[in-house]
Formats: sequence, structure tokens, C-alpha cells
Amino acid sequence: MTKRLIAIGECMLELQPKDEALLSVAYAGDTYNAVVYGKRLLPELDCCFFSAVGQDQLSDAMLARWHSEGISERLVQRKHDKTIGIYAISTDEDGERSFSYWRKDSAATQMLSSFTSEQLANHLDEADTLFFSGISLGILSDADKELLLDALAILDKRGKCIAFDPNYRPAMWRDVAHTQDFIEKAYKVASIALPGVDEHTLIFGHQTKQAVVDYCAALGCNEIVVKDGDNGTWVSSANGEVHVPFNPAPVQVDTTAAGDSFAGTYLAARTGNQTIEQALSQACFVAREVVQVKGAIMPAQEYQSRVSANIE
Repeated sequence: MTKRLIAIGECMLELQPKDEALLSVAYAGDTYNAVVYGKRLLPELDCCFFSAVGQDQLSDAMLARWHSEGISERLVQRKHDKTIGIYAISTDEDGERSFSYWRKDSAATQMLSSFTSEQLANHLDEADTLFFSGISLGILSDADKELLLDALAILDKRGKCIAFDPNYRPAMWRDVAHTQDFIEKAYKVASIALPGVDEHTLIFGHQTKQAVVDYCAALGCNEIVVKDGDNGTWVSSANGEVHVPFNPAPVQVDTTAAGDSFAGTYLAARTGNQTIEQALSQACFVAREVVQVKGAIMPAQEYQSRVSANIE
């Protein structure tokens, strides 16, 4: 039986300088990037993106790109009076990027407007794994945040695997208390958590990997994937602990999609019944390759040569 991975969030039109006079166009967003990398790892997975877009040419062009990546839009809402969000990128000499956003009141911010929590749960019920992030929550009104979390709680009770990455962006939250409230609620519905120590330090004051693990475990997460910078990446579960040491890329061109490619690869591998050890090793390998290439989504041919031909 085909396994299904559904990501929830927003895909936007990406603009970045091509030269002094031209901008290049792409499409990206944290959970969208993740599901693309998941599909590339395991093409046999049915990968779908749940969001909302407009009924205009920009939205049509974006959906065409999804099709080219093998990502289904069958669950997407189409809003006649909205369009997609846009962001522009600038990159410094170290490969770190800064962003300018035009996403307020985009179609994706209204993706839940026609649902109750029970209706949304039924809409997403085909999934084996559902992935959402702090950004997925951050673009929504507080009422819609609650609706999404209620729907995911229903799906969790139905035996679906819910995965959550905080992917903390301070500008998307009123204050730290507001962040803490919803991140905690998100962990409570998640089976798999993908936190980073750095972001937990900012949100909760947690300084160590173990503090993050203890916090997530107390909220009911049973597979906790902790990204700990130079200390490497860890997975804590009922079967013990798995660790992959940090292996820096020989050159760092663009760090934007490191976490997204990691999450998508890990979740695809786990959805495809690979072991934690296999999933973690593959996710770290893909993220290391991705940061060596410009752009949130590595060109497909380059993925084939750099990743598919070498991943274990």
C-alpha cells in the first residue's frame, strides 16, 4: 500500500537577484521544501501539500511547479479573492540570507476558513504522516491555530503520525509567552518532534539537548529529533538514543533549506518504514549537500548526482 506524507503550510513566490538587473523566480516555504525533499528521497511516497492559493496566474504557475516535483495539490483550497505570498532574498558573503516578506493576508493565511476541526481532520485523514511547523502556525490567526491543533489531535487519536518542527521565527509571534503557549500545544499532538537547541534556548531557556528531550518527552512526544549545532544531531526514543556527529560541509553557500531538507528526508524515511538510524543518517547527509548549493530547493539533476547517487 502506498504511504502518504502530507505537509501543512505556505509555499511562496521567491525572488532573488540573478544579476544587477534581473531577479530569478522560484517557489519555496519551509514545509513545502520539506515535502519536496521527502518525495525526492522516496519517489514511491504519495506526497501532498495542504495549503491555500489563489485562482490567478501566479497561483497556477506555482501549482505547475508542484506538479513538476511530484507534489499533489489535491487538498489545496483555492481562494478567488486572494493570491500567494511573496518574499525576496539577499545573501551575505558567508551564505547567510536575509528576507523581506509580503505575505500578510495571503491565501495560505486563510487556508482553514471553510473548515471545522472535525472537517479538517476528515480532509487530512488519508495521511500516514502529517508535518507542520511553527511557521505553519505563525501565519494563522490564533483561532485558526487552535482549529489546526484540534484537528491534529483528532488525527493523532486515529493513529496518524504527527510531526512538528518549531522552526522559530520571532517576528511571527506577539511575544515569547505567545510562542510558548502554541509550541507547547503543538508538541502535545506530535509523535515526532524536530526541535533545535538554539531555538529552545530562545523560547524556553533550555540550554542542553537533554533539557529539550526531557521537555518534549513530558509533553508526549515519543521520537525526539534534536538538532544541536556542532554537537551533532540526536534522536531519543523508547529504543534509546542515536547520534550523528556534526560533519561540516566543505563549503557553505546557502543555509536556508538545511533544516527543511533534513526534516523532509527524515520524515520520508520514517514514513517509508526505515529505521531511526537510517533516517537520521540520510537526513544529515542531505542537509550537508543542500547547504553547498544556492537556493532552497536543489535542482533535480544536481540532487540526482550529489544525493541519490551517493546516499546510503
